[in-house]
Amino acid sequence: MNEENDALSNELSRLFGQDIVEQARLVDVVDLNLDDRMTACITSGITRLKQKRGDFVAQQVMVATMEAGEKLLLCMWIIEMELMDKILTTRS
Repeated sequence: MNEENDALSNELSRLFGQDIVEQARLVDVVDLNLDDRMTACITSGITRLKQKRGDFVAQQVMVATMEAGEKLLLCMWIIEMELMDKILTTRS
C-alpha cells in the first residue's frame, strides 16, 4: 500500500471506524444490486458530508448517527468513487 492509500485508510478509519473500512474494502460496489433506498442513502450521505466539510467533528457526529449498513455503503462508495478530496477536511 502506498503513502496515499495509507492516508486514505487513516482518514476513512477516523470517520467510519476501522471495522467498517475493512469490510468496505472486501466488497466491490459494482457487485451490489443498488436499490432506490441505497442510492438515496449514498446521495444523502455524500451531500451531508460535503455540507460539513471543514468540520470533521460534525462529520463524525453525522456518521455516528447512521446505521451500520448505511455507514458501510457510504464508505464503500467513497472508496470506489475516490471522493475523499470532496468531503474530508484534512486533505486539500
